[in-house]
Amino acid sequence: MFVRMERIWAMPDKNTFDIKPIHELLLEEMSGGGTWADPFANKNRLADITNDLNPAYDTTYHMDALDFLKMLGAESVDGVLYDPPYSPRQVSECYANFGKDVVVDTPHA
Repeated sequence: MFVRMERIWAMPDKNTFDIKPIHELLLEEMSGGGTWADPFANKNRLADITNDLNPAYDTTYHMDALDFLKMLGAESVDGVLYDPPYSPRQVSECYANFGKDVVVDTPHA
């Protein structure tokens, strides 16, 4: 087994999969075929089965990501592209308009 590691600088982008080296890596990994799913697809169309809560995006499904993943079933996909909103601000921007409660859980020391 050969593992290649590289460090490549690229401009950040709110759409992670649009960052050139990340996009190229995904295409390389997915080139072996199989069925791929993306529970937080946004505008990305790399996966075969796409989901985004926002109906403005042209995805296969518009469901809560956890419900989407549960719907897929065991061994129904070969890989999952996973790029959820990470910060409380991103979560609020993504879900506040779709009837989802946004809870900011801040750990206290």
